[in-house]
Amino acid sequence: MQVILVDINIEQCRENDKIKEVISQSGLSIKHIKLLLRISDAIYINAINYNVIVEDGKVIILLISSKPENKMGFYNTTSLAIVLSWIKDMEKEHDDIHTICEVADGMLKLVVEII
Repeated sequence: MQVILVDINIEQCRENDKIKEVISQSGLSIKHIKLLLRISDAIYINAINYNVIVEDGKVIILLISSKPENKMGFYNTTSLAIVLSWIKDMEKEHDDIHTICEVADGMLKLVVEII
């Protein structure tokens, strides 16, 4: 599997197309790429700065901050709840996906493991 690492850059995180390109070129199955692109859209629509890393069947989604404040580790709770709820529902519908949430350097790290 191809490993794509992306530096945390707030300006880049504002550009959803660049993140979608990382997901699309991940080498994952089309089904999983489509699911991840939906997650990407949900995060972007809910005004959260984020970044994505794909490695060894795991997708790491790093939620950095809410817009417009752009303070690392600062989130709008409504937006965050919507995104996490959407991911929880996706996991329930697809038994080949397992997610965990970790706190890393004050940011939320969502690890999506594709089984």
